[in-house]
Amino acid sequence: MIQLHIITSKIKQVKEIATMLIDEKLITDVTVLDSLTSYEGGNGRVQTTKNNLLMGRTKAMLFTSIEKLLKAKYGDDVPVIYGMPIINMDLSHLERLKKTVKEV
Repeated sequence: MIQLHIITSKIKQVKEIATMLIDEKLITDVTVLDSLTSYEGGNGRVQTTKNNLLMGRTKAMLFTSIEKLLKAKYGDDVPVIYGMPIINMDLSHLERLKKTVKEV
């Protein structure tokens, strides 16, 4: 299991992605944090941007399918996507994830 993170500056894109991944049974328990300030280094100075973070739980084996789906839909405008391993999870939440997310 992983906690999927998708970061984009476009709130419309976050909403589209959340709906698409839920409809395709690729993610569960989605949370969106919007209007986050991100700091990046580069060119000798710190730059700030406003971003939105989509978080949700999924099966690690679905990461590549999610990545391909986002690349096909957004091409060069694909958001940042990465997964963080879930080491432990309450059994009831694990069972819910298994029932909600598609079989692999």
